[in-house]
Amino acid sequence: MTNKEKIEFLLKEQGIRDKQFLDTLIHENFKLEWDSSTGNSVLDKQFILNISDVINLNYEIFYSEIAHLIEDKNKIVVKYNHKVATIENPKEIMLIAKVVAIFTFEDGKIIDGYLISQPN
Repeated sequence: MTNKEKIEFLLKEQGIRDKQFLDTLIHENFKLEWDSSTGNSVLDKQFILNISDVINLNYEIFYSEIAHLIEDKNKIVVKYNHKVATIENPKEIMLIAKVVAIFTFEDGKIIDGYLISQPN
């Protein structure tokens, strides 16, 4: 699987729910800088693995619609919208965030990233 295909699987095919996939995708020294409406956070691999559990507990559906995906050497830039359906209301899909992310790959794994998000 190419780096681009890995990001597409992560976002479009609900790969964020698959901890085994995440564990193979994310480098042990992973660092994600995230600017959100609540401020700046720096996240590590374990945080992302834990988020997978939270998503699985709270959402029936969790995926992203990719608007732009650009690959240049070991970097991928992607603009996407997160969409969800809650367990309580699985038939209603809601847009919850608009995101732009830059991921850097090393040896086929994401080593670092920068993410900026805006709630809908």
